[in-house]
Amino acid sequence: MVWQQEHKLSYESFLEKYRIVTICFLGAFLLLSLRLLHLQVIRGKYYKSVSEEQRTQIILERAARGLIYDQNNRIIVGNRTAFVALFYPFTQEAELPKELLTRLSKIFDIKDLSSQIATGWRKGQVVRLAENLSREDMFRIQEQRLVIPGISVVKESRRNYNFPEANSHLIGYLNEISRKELNNLKNEGYKMGDWVGQRGLEEVYDSLLRGRDGGWQIEVDAFGRQTRLVKHIPSFIGNSLYTTINLDLQKVAYEELKKSPTGRGAVIGLDPRSGAVRIFVSCPGFNPELSFSKEFKNYLTDNELPLFNRTIQALYPPGSLFKVITFVAAVAEEKIDLEKEIVCKGKFYFGKKTYNCWEKKGHGKISLIPALAKSCNVYFYHLGLKTHVDTISKYARRFRLDKPTGIEIPSEKVGLVPDKKWKKEKLDEVWLPGDTINMAIGQGPLWFSPVQVAVMMASIANKGTFYKPYILEKVISPQGDVVRQVGKDKLGEIKLEDNVWDLLHLGLREVVRDGTGQWCKFKTLEVAGKTGTAENPHGEDHAWFSAYAPADNPELVLVVIVENGGSGGSVAAPIARKIFKEAFREQTKRDW
Repeated sequence: MVWQQEHKLSYESFLEKYRIVTICFLGAFLLLSLRLLHLQVIRGKYYKSVSEEQRTQIILERAARGLIYDQNNRIIVGNRTAFVALFYPFTQEAELPKELLTRLSKIFDIKDLSSQIATGWRKGQVVRLAENLSREDMFRIQEQRLVIPGISVVKESRRNYNFPEANSHLIGYLNEISRKELNNLKNEGYKMGDWVGQRGLEEVYDSLLRGRDGGWQIEVDAFGRQTRLVKHIPSFIGNSLYTTINLDLQKVAYEELKKSPTGRGAVIGLDPRSGAVRIFVSCPGFNPELSFSKEFKNYLTDNELPLFNRTIQALYPPGSLFKVITFVAAVAEEKIDLEKEIVCKGKFYFGKKTYNCWEKKGHGKISLIPALAKSCNVYFYHLGLKTHVDTISKYARRFRLDKPTGIEIPSEKVGLVPDKKWKKEKLDEVWLPGDTINMAIGQGPLWFSPVQVAVMMASIANKGTFYKPYILEKVISPQGDVVRQVGKDKLGEIKLEDNVWDLLHLGLREVVRDGTGQWCKFKTLEVAGKTGTAENPHGEDHAWFSAYAPADNPELVLVVIVENGGSGGSVAAPIARKIFKEAFREQTKRDW
Protein backbone atom coordinates (compact mmCIF):
# COMPACT_ATOMS: atom_id res chain seq x y z
CA MET A 1 0.00 0.00 0.00
CA VAL A 2 2.81 2.40 0.90
CA TRP A 3 4.61 1.79 -2.36
CA GLN A 4 1.46 2.26 -4.45
CA GLN A 5 0.71 5.58 -2.74
CA GLU A 6 4.23 6.82 -3.46
CA HIS A 7 3.85 5.82 -7.08
CA LYS A 8 0.61 7.77 -7.37
CA LEU A 9 2.19 10.86 -5.80
CA SER A 10 5.21 10.66 -8.12
CA TYR A 11 2.92 10.37 -11.15
CA GLU A 12 0.87 13.40 -10.13
CA SER A 13 4.09 15.41 -9.59
CA PHE A 14 5.24 14.42 -13.06
CA LEU A 15 1.93 15.54 -14.58
CA GLU A 16 2.17 18.91 -12.81
CA LYS A 17 5.68 19.52 -14.17
CA TYR A 18 4.57 18.40 -17.60
CA ARG A 19 1.70 20.90 -17.59
CA ILE A 20 4.05 23.70 -16.51
CA VAL A 21 6.56 22.87 -19.24
CA THR A 22 3.78 22.61 -21.81
CA ILE A 23 2.33 25.98 -20.79
CA CYS A 24 5.80 27.55 -20.98
CA PHE A 25 6.36 26.13 -24.46
CA LEU A 26 2.92 27.24 -25.60
CA GLY A 27 3.45 30.69 -24.10
CA ALA A 28 6.85 31.03 -25.79
CA PHE A 29 5.36 29.83 -29.07
CA LEU A 30 2.49 32.29 -28.75
CA LEU A 31 4.88 35.18 -27.99
CA LEU A 32 7.09 34.20 -30.91
CA SER A 33 4.05 34.03 -33.20
CA LEU A 34 2.85 37.42 -32.04
CA ARG A 35 6.33 38.87 -32.58
CA LEU A 36 6.49 37.38 -36.08
CA LEU A 37 3.01 38.74 -36.79
CA HIS A 38 4.17 42.21 -35.64
CA LEU A 39 7.38 42.10 -37.67
CA GLN A 40 6.04 40.55 -40.88
CA VAL A 41 2.48 41.83 -41.05
CA ILE A 42 1.93 44.89 -38.90
CA ARG A 43 5.41 46.46 -39.40
CA GLY A 44 6.34 44.53 -42.51
CA LYS A 45 6.35 47.49 -44.89
CA TYR A 46 8.50 49.53 -42.52
CA TYR A 47 11.18 46.88 -42.08
CA LYS A 48 11.13 46.15 -45.78
CA SER A 49 11.89 49.81 -46.50
CA VAL A 50 14.67 49.80 -43.88
CA SER A 51 16.14 46.71 -45.49
CA GLU A 52 15.96 48.35 -48.90
CA GLU A 53 17.66 51.48 -47.54
CA GLN A 54 20.48 49.35 -46.13
CA ARG A 55 20.80 47.54 -49.45
CA THR A 56 20.85 50.77 -51.47
CA GLN A 57 22.23 54.28 -51.21
CA ILE A 58 21.06 57.54 -52.78
CA ILE A 59 23.56 59.92 -54.36
CA LEU A 60 21.76 63.26 -54.08
CA GLU A 61 20.75 65.30 -57.12
CA ARG A 62 19.68 68.62 -55.61
CA ALA A 63 16.43 69.98 -57.00
CA ALA A 64 16.34 73.41 -58.60
CA ARG A 65 14.57 76.05 -56.55
CA GLY A 66 11.73 78.04 -58.00
CA LEU A 67 12.48 81.28 -59.84
CA ILE A 68 11.74 84.76 -58.50
CA TYR A 69 10.35 87.39 -60.89
CA ASP A 70 9.74 91.13 -60.73
CA GLN A 71 6.45 92.86 -61.59
CA ASN A 72 7.33 92.80 -65.31
CA ASN A 73 8.16 89.06 -65.30
CA ARG A 74 11.89 89.70 -65.39
CA ILE A 75 13.99 87.20 -63.47
CA ILE A 76 15.44 88.49 -60.21
CA VAL A 77 16.75 85.10 -59.13
CA GLY A 78 17.11 82.21 -61.53
CA ASN A 79 19.06 79.00 -61.74
CA ARG A 80 22.15 77.97 -63.60
CA THR A 81 23.56 74.55 -64.29
CA ALA A 82 26.79 73.56 -62.59
CA PHE A 83 28.74 70.54 -63.77
CA VAL A 84 30.18 68.30 -61.07
CA ALA A 85 32.74 65.55 -61.59
CA LEU A 86 32.06 62.31 -59.66
CA PHE A 87 34.05 59.09 -59.39
CA TYR A 88 32.21 55.79 -58.84
CA PRO A 89 34.67 53.04 -57.80
CA PHE A 90 32.48 50.12 -58.97
CA THR A 91 35.15 47.46 -59.05
CA GLN A 92 36.15 44.42 -57.08
CA GLU A 93 39.88 45.02 -57.43
CA ALA A 94 41.58 45.07 -54.04
CA GLU A 95 44.28 47.59 -54.92
CA LEU A 96 43.89 51.06 -56.38
CA PRO A 97 45.57 51.00 -59.82
CA LYS A 98 48.41 53.52 -59.91
CA GLU A 99 47.75 54.45 -63.53
CA LEU A 100 44.19 55.41 -62.55
CA LEU A 101 45.43 57.83 -59.91
CA THR A 102 47.97 59.26 -62.35
CA ARG A 103 45.30 59.93 -64.98
CA LEU A 104 43.00 61.60 -62.45
CA SER A 105 45.82 63.77 -61.11
CA LYS A 106 46.50 65.10 -64.60
CA ILE A 107 42.89 66.22 -64.93
CA PHE A 108 42.13 67.54 -61.45
CA ASP A 109 44.36 69.90 -59.53
CA ILE A 110 42.91 69.07 -56.12
CA LYS A 111 44.66 69.10 -52.76
CA ASP A 112 44.74 65.64 -51.14
CA LEU A 113 43.30 64.07 -54.29
CA SER A 114 45.21 60.84 -53.68
CA SER A 115 43.82 60.39 -50.19
CA GLN A 116 40.25 61.20 -51.33
CA ILE A 117 40.42 58.66 -54.15
CA ALA A 118 42.06 56.04 -51.93
CA THR A 119 39.42 56.46 -49.24
CA GLY A 120 36.60 56.24 -51.76
CA TRP A 121 38.17 53.19 -53.37
CA ARG A 122 38.66 51.43 -50.04
CA LYS A 123 35.14 52.15 -48.80
CA GLY A 124 33.48 51.82 -52.16
CA GLN A 125 32.01 55.34 -51.93
CA VAL A 126 31.40 58.01 -54.55
CA VAL A 127 34.02 60.79 -54.58
CA ARG A 128 33.22 64.38 -55.67
CA LEU A 129 36.25 65.33 -57.71
CA ALA A 130 35.39 68.90 -58.78
CA GLU A 131 32.62 71.50 -58.59
CA ASN A 132 31.53 74.15 -61.11
CA LEU A 133 33.38 72.68 -64.05
CA SER A 134 33.85 74.77 -67.15
CA ARG A 135 32.55 73.35 -70.41
CA GLU A 136 36.14 72.76 -71.53
CA ASP A 137 36.87 70.72 -68.40
CA MET A 138 33.61 68.84 -68.80
CA PHE A 139 34.40 67.73 -72.35
CA ARG A 140 37.99 66.90 -71.36
CA ILE A 141 36.70 64.60 -68.63
CA GLN A 142 34.13 62.99 -70.90
CA GLU A 143 36.94 62.13 -73.30
CA GLN A 144 38.64 60.17 -70.51
CA ARG A 145 35.64 57.99 -69.68
CA LEU A 146 36.89 55.17 -71.89
CA VAL A 147 40.24 54.92 -70.09
CA ILE A 148 38.98 55.88 -66.62
CA PRO A 149 35.98 53.68 -65.78
CA GLY A 150 33.75 55.09 -63.07
CA ILE A 151 34.28 58.78 -63.81
CA SER A 152 31.16 60.80 -64.56
CA VAL A 153 29.98 64.40 -65.00
CA VAL A 154 26.55 65.28 -63.62
CA LYS A 155 24.47 68.46 -63.60
CA GLU A 156 23.45 70.30 -60.44
CA SER A 157 21.42 73.47 -60.02
CA ARG A 158 22.90 76.66 -58.57
CA ARG A 159 21.29 80.05 -57.87
CA ASN A 160 21.88 82.80 -60.44
CA TYR A 161 21.27 86.39 -59.26
CA ASN A 162 20.38 89.44 -61.34
CA PHE A 163 22.04 92.50 -59.74
CA PRO A 164 22.98 90.44 -56.66
CA GLU A 165 24.06 93.27 -54.35
CA ALA A 166 21.11 95.51 -55.20
CA ASN A 167 18.66 92.71 -54.47
CA SER A 168 20.54 91.00 -51.64
CA HIS A 169 18.38 92.24 -48.74
CA LEU A 170 15.22 91.60 -50.71
CA ILE A 171 16.17 88.05 -51.67
CA GLY A 172 18.45 86.84 -48.87
CA TYR A 173 20.75 83.89 -49.48
CA LEU A 174 21.05 80.11 -49.09
CA ASN A 175 22.96 78.12 -46.53
CA GLU A 176 23.10 74.58 -45.23
CA ILE A 177 20.41 73.82 -42.69
CA SER A 178 21.54 74.08 -39.07
CA ARG A 179 20.77 71.50 -36.40
CA LYS A 180 18.37 73.93 -34.71
CA GLU A 181 16.54 74.58 -37.98
CA LEU A 182 16.40 70.86 -38.68
CA ASN A 183 14.76 70.19 -35.32
CA ASN A 184 12.08 72.74 -36.19
CA LEU A 185 11.58 71.62 -39.80
CA LYS A 186 12.20 67.86 -39.84
CA ASN A 187 8.45 67.14 -39.82
CA GLU A 188 8.18 69.14 -43.06
CA GLY A 189 10.54 66.84 -44.94
CA TYR A 190 13.82 68.69 -44.38
CA LYS A 191 16.97 66.65 -43.81
CA MET A 192 20.59 67.24 -42.91
CA GLY A 193 22.53 68.74 -45.79
CA ASP A 194 19.54 70.57 -47.28
CA TRP A 195 19.94 74.16 -48.43
CA VAL A 196 17.52 76.58 -46.80
CA GLY A 197 16.83 80.26 -47.27
CA GLN A 198 18.34 82.77 -44.89
CA ARG A 199 16.75 86.22 -44.67
CA GLY A 200 14.65 87.82 -47.36
CA LEU A 201 12.25 86.02 -49.67
CA GLU A 202 14.44 82.90 -49.75
CA GLU A 203 13.74 82.42 -46.03
CA VAL A 204 10.11 83.53 -45.88
CA TYR A 205 8.99 81.36 -48.80
CA ASP A 206 11.54 78.56 -48.53
CA SER A 207 8.91 75.82 -48.32
CA LEU A 208 7.36 77.07 -51.58
CA LEU A 209 10.63 77.60 -53.44
CA ARG A 210 12.33 74.31 -52.57
CA GLY A 211 11.84 71.52 -55.06
CA ARG A 212 11.92 67.77 -54.60
CA ASP A 213 15.41 66.28 -54.65
CA GLY A 214 16.28 63.30 -56.79
CA GLY A 215 19.45 61.32 -57.32
CA TRP A 216 21.00 58.01 -58.22
CA GLN A 217 19.95 54.84 -56.38
CA ILE A 218 23.02 52.66 -55.95
CA GLU A 219 23.16 49.08 -54.69
CA VAL A 220 25.67 48.25 -51.96
CA ASP A 221 26.90 44.95 -50.55
CA ALA A 222 27.04 43.82 -46.91
CA PHE A 223 30.26 45.79 -46.40
CA GLY A 224 28.74 49.04 -47.73
CA ARG A 225 30.64 48.87 -51.03
CA GLN A 226 28.76 50.27 -54.01
CA THR A 227 28.25 47.60 -56.65
CA ARG A 228 25.94 48.96 -59.35
CA LEU A 229 23.56 51.76 -60.35
CA VAL A 230 19.96 50.70 -59.80
CA LYS A 231 18.03 53.67 -61.17
CA HIS A 232 17.92 57.44 -61.50
CA ILE A 233 15.28 59.33 -59.50
CA PRO A 234 14.45 62.64 -61.21
CA SER A 235 14.32 65.88 -59.24
CA PHE A 236 11.52 68.43 -59.55
CA ILE A 237 11.84 72.22 -59.51
CA GLY A 238 10.03 74.28 -56.85
CA ASN A 239 7.29 76.88 -57.25
CA SER A 240 8.10 80.30 -58.67
CA LEU A 241 7.43 83.63 -56.96
CA TYR A 242 6.07 86.64 -58.83
CA THR A 243 6.78 89.83 -56.90
CA THR A 244 5.72 93.48 -56.96
CA ILE A 245 9.34 94.66 -57.30
CA ASN A 246 10.51 96.75 -60.25
CA LEU A 247 13.98 95.49 -61.13
CA ASP A 248 14.98 98.64 -63.02
CA LEU A 249 14.08 100.88 -60.07
CA GLN A 250 15.96 98.55 -57.73
CA LYS A 251 19.09 98.95 -59.81
CA VAL A 252 18.85 102.76 -60.03
CA ALA A 253 18.16 103.10 -56.30
CA TYR A 254 21.13 100.95 -55.32
CA GLU A 255 23.55 102.60 -57.75
CA GLU A 256 22.56 106.09 -56.57
CA LEU A 257 22.86 105.13 -52.90
CA LYS A 258 26.26 103.63 -53.54
CA LYS A 259 27.41 106.94 -55.09
CA SER A 260 26.12 108.96 -52.11
CA PRO A 261 28.60 110.61 -49.70
CA THR A 262 28.75 107.59 -47.37
CA GLY A 263 27.37 104.80 -49.54
CA ARG A 264 25.11 103.75 -46.68
CA GLY A 265 21.36 104.06 -46.59
CA ALA A 266 18.06 102.69 -47.79
CA VAL A 267 15.35 103.28 -50.37
CA ILE A 268 11.84 101.91 -50.23
CA GLY A 269 9.15 102.55 -52.81
CA LEU A 270 5.43 101.78 -52.40
CA ASP A 271 2.36 101.97 -54.57
CA PRO A 272 0.05 104.09 -52.34
CA ARG A 273 -3.01 102.57 -54.02
CA SER A 274 -2.30 99.06 -52.76
CA GLY A 275 0.83 98.83 -50.60
CA ALA A 276 2.74 96.91 -53.30
CA VAL A 277 6.50 97.31 -52.75
CA ARG A 278 8.27 98.51 -55.90
CA ILE A 279 11.71 99.18 -54.38
CA PHE A 280 13.39 97.49 -51.43
CA VAL A 281 17.06 98.45 -51.22
CA SER A 282 19.57 98.59 -48.40
CA CYS A 283 23.11 99.76 -49.11
CA PRO A 284 25.74 98.42 -48.87
CA GLY A 285 24.51 95.02 -49.93
CA PHE A 286 26.28 91.69 -50.17
CA ASN A 287 26.82 89.03 -52.80
CA PRO A 288 24.55 86.05 -52.00
CA GLU A 289 26.56 83.88 -54.39
CA LEU A 290 29.35 83.85 -51.79
CA SER A 291 27.15 82.35 -49.05
CA PHE A 292 28.90 78.96 -49.18
CA SER A 293 32.40 80.42 -49.40
CA LYS A 294 34.87 81.59 -46.78
CA GLU A 295 34.64 85.11 -48.23
CA PHE A 296 31.10 85.45 -46.88
CA LYS A 297 32.48 85.58 -43.33
CA ASN A 298 34.16 88.89 -44.19
CA TYR A 299 30.70 90.49 -44.22
CA LEU A 300 30.33 89.69 -40.52
CA THR A 301 33.30 91.87 -39.58
CA ASP A 302 32.75 94.64 -42.13
CA ASN A 303 32.26 97.99 -40.37
CA GLU A 304 29.83 99.08 -43.11
CA LEU A 305 27.42 96.35 -41.92
CA PRO A 306 26.44 94.96 -45.34
CA LEU A 307 24.25 92.26 -43.74
CA PHE A 308 22.21 94.87 -41.85
CA ASN A 309 18.87 95.48 -43.56
CA ARG A 310 18.44 99.22 -43.15
CA THR A 311 15.00 99.35 -44.79
CA ILE A 312 13.31 97.52 -41.91
CA GLN A 313 15.88 97.06 -39.13
CA ALA A 314 17.43 100.52 -38.81
CA LEU A 315 15.69 103.17 -36.68
CA TYR A 316 16.58 106.79 -37.34
CA PRO A 317 15.46 110.14 -35.92
CA PRO A 318 13.13 111.59 -38.56
CA GLY A 319 14.29 115.18 -38.35
CA SER A 320 12.14 117.60 -40.34
CA LEU A 321 10.13 114.77 -41.88
CA PHE A 322 8.24 114.80 -38.58
CA LYS A 323 7.08 118.34 -39.24
CA VAL A 324 4.37 116.68 -41.34
CA ILE A 325 2.90 115.19 -38.14
CA THR A 326 3.19 118.49 -36.24
CA PHE A 327 1.51 120.23 -39.20
CA VAL A 328 -1.43 117.79 -39.26
CA ALA A 329 -1.89 117.83 -35.47
CA ALA A 330 -1.96 121.63 -35.33
CA VAL A 331 -4.31 122.09 -38.31
CA ALA A 332 -6.68 119.24 -37.40
CA GLU A 333 -6.98 120.46 -33.80
CA GLU A 334 -7.21 124.11 -34.89
CA LYS A 335 -4.19 125.14 -32.85
CA ILE A 336 -2.90 127.68 -35.37
CA ASP A 337 -4.06 130.64 -37.40
CA LEU A 338 -3.17 129.58 -40.93
CA GLU A 339 -2.48 133.12 -42.13
CA LYS A 340 -0.61 134.35 -39.05
CA GLU A 341 3.07 135.06 -39.68
CA ILE A 342 5.91 134.46 -37.26
CA VAL A 343 9.24 136.23 -37.55
CA CYS A 344 12.19 133.85 -37.86
CA LYS A 345 15.55 135.47 -37.15
CA GLY A 346 17.45 132.17 -37.10
CA LYS A 347 17.07 131.66 -33.34
CA PHE A 348 14.32 130.85 -30.86
CA TYR A 349 14.72 131.70 -27.19
CA PHE A 350 12.86 129.76 -24.53
CA GLY A 351 13.85 130.13 -20.89
CA LYS A 352 17.61 130.05 -20.69
CA LYS A 353 18.01 127.98 -23.86
CA THR A 354 18.48 129.01 -27.47
CA TYR A 355 17.11 126.83 -30.28
CA ASN A 356 18.46 127.38 -33.78
CA CYS A 357 16.91 127.35 -37.21
CA TRP A 358 18.85 125.57 -39.93
CA GLU A 359 18.79 128.87 -41.85
CA LYS A 360 21.19 130.92 -39.74
CA LYS A 361 20.06 134.26 -41.14
CA GLY A 362 16.42 133.32 -40.55
CA HIS A 363 13.38 133.18 -42.84
CA GLY A 364 11.89 136.51 -41.84
CA LYS A 365 8.10 136.72 -41.70
CA ILE A 366 6.66 133.31 -42.53
CA SER A 367 3.28 131.53 -42.31
CA LEU A 368 2.27 127.85 -42.21
CA ILE A 369 2.60 126.70 -45.87
CA PRO A 370 5.89 128.53 -46.56
CA ALA A 371 7.20 127.32 -43.17
CA LEU A 372 6.62 123.71 -44.23
CA ALA A 373 8.09 124.35 -47.68
CA LYS A 374 11.19 126.08 -46.28
CA SER A 375 11.29 123.71 -43.26
CA CYS A 376 11.54 126.65 -40.84
CA ASN A 377 12.47 125.34 -37.40
CA VAL A 378 11.49 128.52 -35.56
CA TYR A 379 7.94 128.42 -36.92
CA PHE A 380 7.57 124.79 -35.85
CA TYR A 381 8.99 125.51 -32.39
CA HIS A 382 6.06 127.90 -31.92
CA LEU A 383 3.66 125.41 -33.50
CA GLY A 384 4.79 122.57 -31.24
CA LEU A 385 4.33 124.59 -28.05
CA LYS A 386 0.82 125.63 -29.11
CA THR A 387 -0.16 122.11 -30.12
CA HIS A 388 1.33 120.31 -27.05
CA VAL A 389 3.10 116.97 -26.80
CA ASP A 390 0.01 114.83 -26.14
CA THR A 391 -1.67 116.02 -29.34
CA ILE A 392 1.45 115.55 -31.45
CA SER A 393 2.01 112.06 -30.02
CA LYS A 394 -1.64 111.17 -30.62
CA TYR A 395 -1.38 111.99 -34.32
CA ALA A 396 1.97 110.21 -34.67
CA ARG A 397 0.27 107.08 -33.35
CA ARG A 398 -2.74 107.61 -35.58
CA PHE A 399 -0.27 107.53 -38.48
CA ARG A 400 0.93 104.14 -37.11
CA LEU A 401 4.47 105.31 -36.38
CA ASP A 402 4.50 103.21 -33.20
CA LYS A 403 3.38 99.99 -34.96
CA PRO A 404 5.03 97.46 -37.26
CA THR A 405 4.01 97.62 -40.90
CA GLY A 406 3.73 93.85 -41.22
CA ILE A 407 5.95 93.59 -44.30
CA GLU A 408 6.82 89.93 -44.90
CA ILE A 409 10.61 90.33 -44.73
CA PRO A 410 11.57 89.15 -41.21
CA SER A 411 13.15 91.12 -38.32
CA GLU A 412 11.24 94.40 -38.74
CA LYS A 413 11.96 96.90 -35.96
CA VAL A 414 9.31 99.23 -34.53
CA GLY A 415 9.81 102.95 -33.97
CA LEU A 416 9.27 105.03 -30.85
CA VAL A 417 6.75 107.81 -30.24
CA PRO A 418 7.47 109.41 -26.83
CA ASP A 419 5.11 111.33 -24.53
CA LYS A 420 4.87 112.42 -20.90
CA LYS A 421 4.02 108.93 -19.68
CA TRP A 422 6.89 107.34 -21.58
CA LYS A 423 9.46 109.75 -20.16
CA LYS A 424 8.23 109.23 -16.61
CA GLU A 425 8.22 105.44 -16.86
CA LYS A 426 11.42 105.09 -18.88
CA LEU A 427 13.60 107.88 -17.48
CA ASP A 428 11.72 108.81 -14.29
CA GLU A 429 11.74 112.41 -15.46
CA VAL A 430 9.08 115.05 -16.09
CA TRP A 431 8.34 116.10 -19.68
CA LEU A 432 9.53 119.67 -20.22
CA PRO A 433 8.54 122.31 -22.81
CA GLY A 434 12.01 121.94 -24.30
CA ASP A 435 11.17 118.29 -25.09
CA THR A 436 8.12 119.47 -27.03
CA ILE A 437 10.22 122.03 -28.91
CA ASN A 438 12.63 119.29 -30.03
CA MET A 439 9.84 116.86 -30.84
CA ALA A 440 8.05 119.39 -33.06
CA ILE A 441 10.96 119.31 -35.53
CA GLY A 442 11.61 115.55 -35.25
CA GLN A 443 14.47 115.54 -32.76
CA GLY A 444 14.82 113.93 -29.34
CA PRO A 445 13.71 110.32 -28.58
CA LEU A 446 11.94 109.77 -31.90
CA TRP A 447 12.99 106.82 -34.08
CA PHE A 448 11.38 105.31 -37.15
CA SER A 449 12.37 102.83 -39.83
CA PRO A 450 12.28 103.77 -43.53
CA VAL A 451 9.41 101.34 -44.16
CA GLN A 452 7.35 103.00 -41.39
CA VAL A 453 7.91 106.41 -42.97
CA ALA A 454 6.92 104.97 -46.37
CA VAL A 455 3.61 103.64 -45.02
CA MET A 456 2.95 107.02 -43.39
CA MET A 457 3.67 108.93 -46.61
CA ALA A 458 1.56 106.48 -48.65
CA SER A 459 -1.41 107.18 -46.35
CA ILE A 460 -0.89 110.91 -46.94
CA ALA A 461 -0.71 110.38 -50.70
CA ASN A 462 -4.00 108.43 -50.77
CA LYS A 463 -5.68 110.60 -48.10
CA GLY A 464 -5.87 108.30 -45.13
CA THR A 465 -5.71 104.58 -45.99
CA PHE A 466 -2.97 102.38 -44.55
CA TYR A 467 -2.08 99.36 -46.66
CA LYS A 468 0.16 96.57 -45.50
CA PRO A 469 3.31 96.66 -47.66
CA TYR A 470 3.65 93.40 -49.57
CA ILE A 471 6.20 91.96 -51.98
CA LEU A 472 4.76 88.61 -53.06
CA GLU A 473 2.09 88.93 -55.78
CA LYS A 474 1.48 85.27 -56.58
CA VAL A 475 3.00 81.78 -56.49
CA ILE A 476 2.95 79.63 -59.63
CA SER A 477 3.63 75.89 -59.69
CA PRO A 478 5.93 74.27 -62.31
CA GLN A 479 2.74 73.12 -64.07
CA GLY A 480 1.48 76.72 -64.30
CA ASP A 481 -1.16 76.52 -61.58
CA VAL A 482 -1.73 79.42 -59.17
CA VAL A 483 -0.69 78.13 -55.74
CA ARG A 484 -1.23 81.42 -53.92
CA GLN A 485 -2.56 84.84 -54.86
CA VAL A 486 -1.84 87.93 -52.73
CA GLY A 487 -3.66 91.25 -52.86
CA LYS A 488 -3.83 94.50 -50.98
CA ASP A 489 -4.51 94.30 -47.27
CA LYS A 490 -5.95 97.32 -45.50
CA LEU A 491 -4.45 97.93 -42.07
CA GLY A 492 -6.65 100.84 -41.10
CA GLU A 493 -7.30 104.47 -41.88
CA ILE A 494 -7.04 107.96 -40.47
CA LYS A 495 -9.96 110.33 -41.04
CA LEU A 496 -9.17 114.01 -41.43
CA GLU A 497 -11.22 116.88 -42.77
CA ASP A 498 -10.76 117.64 -46.46
CA ASN A 499 -9.25 121.03 -45.68
CA VAL A 500 -6.50 119.33 -43.63
CA TRP A 501 -5.59 117.03 -46.51
CA ASP A 502 -5.72 119.88 -49.02
CA LEU A 503 -3.46 122.13 -46.93
CA LEU A 504 -0.99 119.30 -46.32
CA HIS A 505 -0.83 118.34 -50.00
CA LEU A 506 -0.36 122.00 -50.94
CA GLY A 507 2.47 122.34 -48.45
CA LEU A 508 4.22 119.17 -49.70
CA ARG A 509 3.98 120.39 -53.29
CA GLU A 510 5.49 123.71 -52.26
CA VAL A 511 8.42 121.83 -50.66
CA VAL A 512 9.45 120.65 -54.15
CA ARG A 513 8.25 123.68 -56.14
CA ASP A 514 9.98 126.37 -54.13
CA GLY A 515 11.32 124.85 -50.92
CA THR A 516 13.99 122.53 -49.58
CA GLY A 517 13.10 119.73 -52.05
CA GLN A 518 13.79 121.57 -55.30
CA TRP A 519 16.48 119.03 -56.22
CA CYS A 520 13.55 116.71 -57.07
CA LYS A 521 11.74 119.22 -59.25
CA PHE A 522 10.64 118.37 -62.82
CA LYS A 523 9.15 120.42 -65.64
CA THR A 524 6.74 117.69 -66.68
CA LEU A 525 6.09 115.76 -63.45
CA GLU A 526 4.85 117.29 -60.22
CA VAL A 527 6.33 115.75 -57.08
CA ALA A 528 5.20 116.36 -53.50
CA GLY A 529 7.49 115.57 -50.62
CA LYS A 530 9.37 116.54 -47.49
CA THR A 531 13.06 116.75 -46.75
CA GLY A 532 14.65 115.92 -43.42
CA THR A 533 18.07 116.51 -41.93
CA ALA A 534 18.21 114.52 -38.71
CA GLU A 535 20.78 115.32 -36.06
CA ASN A 536 22.78 112.28 -35.04
CA PRO A 537 24.67 112.18 -31.72
CA HIS A 538 27.03 109.54 -33.15
CA GLY A 539 28.22 111.44 -36.22
CA GLU A 540 27.11 113.49 -39.19
CA ASP A 541 23.43 114.22 -39.80
CA HIS A 542 21.23 111.73 -41.65
CA ALA A 543 19.72 112.89 -44.94
CA TRP A 544 16.02 112.09 -45.55
CA PHE A 545 13.63 112.68 -48.40
CA SER A 546 10.12 111.25 -48.67
CA ALA A 547 7.91 112.02 -51.66
CA TYR A 548 5.15 110.84 -53.97
CA ALA A 549 4.36 111.36 -57.64
CA PRO A 550 2.43 112.38 -59.64
CA ALA A 551 1.25 114.80 -56.98
CA ASP A 552 -2.34 114.93 -58.23
CA ASN A 553 -2.74 111.14 -58.69
CA PRO A 554 0.04 109.36 -56.77
CA GLU A 555 1.40 106.10 -58.17
CA LEU A 556 4.74 105.84 -56.37
CA VAL A 557 5.86 106.82 -52.87
CA LEU A 558 9.60 107.03 -52.22
CA VAL A 559 11.57 107.18 -49.00
CA VAL A 560 15.30 107.79 -49.28
CA ILE A 561 17.72 107.97 -46.36
CA VAL A 562 21.48 108.39 -46.56
CA GLU A 563 23.23 107.60 -43.29
CA ASN A 564 25.45 110.49 -42.18
CA GLY A 565 24.77 112.04 -45.57
CA GLY A 566 24.11 115.58 -44.35
CA SER A 567 21.34 117.65 -45.94
CA GLY A 568 18.20 115.84 -47.03
CA GLY A 569 17.49 118.45 -49.71
CA SER A 570 20.87 118.28 -51.42
CA VAL A 571 21.75 114.60 -50.84
CA ALA A 572 18.59 112.47 -50.57
CA ALA A 573 16.29 114.46 -52.90
CA PRO A 574 18.57 114.08 -55.97
CA ILE A 575 18.53 110.30 -55.47
CA ALA A 576 14.74 110.35 -55.45
CA ARG A 577 14.79 112.44 -58.63
CA LYS A 578 16.83 109.79 -60.46
CA ILE A 579 14.39 107.11 -59.37
CA PHE A 580 11.32 109.13 -60.38
CA LYS A 581 12.97 109.76 -63.75
CA GLU A 582 13.28 106.02 -64.30
CA ALA A 583 9.78 105.29 -62.98
CA PHE A 584 8.11 107.92 -65.18
CA ARG A 585 10.52 107.79 -68.10
CA GLU A 586 8.07 108.78 -70.83
CA GLN A 587 6.64 111.64 -68.81
CA THR A 588 10.02 113.06 -67.78
CA LYS A 589 12.02 112.46 -70.98
CA ARG A 590 12.13 116.21 -71.68
CA ASP A 591 13.87 116.69 -68.34
CA TRP A 592 16.82 114.45 -69.22
